[in-house]
Amino acid sequence: MAFPSMVDDPYCRTAERVTATVGHVTMGLLCFCLTGRPAQAESLPAESMPTDEQISVQVYLSEPQARTRIFPDATHFERRVHMIDSTARAEISERLGRRVVDDSFAVYIARGAQEELLGYAALTEEVGKYRPITFMVGVGADLSIQEVAVLVYRESRGGEVRRTRFLRQYRGKDGEDPIRIDRDIINITGATLSVRALNYGVRKTLALTELIYRDPLTSRR
Repeated sequence: MAFPSMVDDPYCRTAERVTATVGHVTMGLLCFCLTGRPAQAESLPAESMPTDEQISVQVYLSEPQARTRIFPDATHFERRVHMIDSTARAEISERLGRRVVDDSFAVYIARGAQEELLGYAALTEEVGKYRPITFMVGVGADLSIQEVAVLVYRESRGGEVRRTRFLRQYRGKDGEDPIRIDRDIINITGATLSVRALNYGVRKTLALTELIYRDPLTSRR
């Protein structure tokens, strides 16, 4: 499945044309961005599901703005896309304790003026209470979280997850951290499902980053 652009996605309003390299990912994955369609929200009776008019769609950042916020020292970004195979999917699913269905991943590789690697910015969507939350996870060259930025929020409540005072909790965390409510992430009252969605997206990004870049022979830094 090709990486869906923000234009193609009916939930999103911003887009940027970027040249992409497409390939097949084995256990020696090279590049990624969490781009598969998010799992559907838990089924609810029709009368319980809010209408589109009742749900507030709040667009806070475009993709370029999010990348710049996460890596302000980057002079350029290179976007690459690969398919992820069933073996890698199974390994990530076991690690996360949840079935991963994503079949394609891409990453914006951030580099500085001297071509030094600054990190990787992965765009992902995870369902909150009813609708997907679009956010970008920045992973530094040391494979820890650089920053997280919320691009689009589509719920009538819980928008506090986009605020810096909440998102800064993710900074510096790596694959050894639990990244769970009441363990190392403070919850937001009334936004528990949104917080869980971000937690899962961050954990999945870290797991994929380690799978791809931990081996220096495959990272090509």
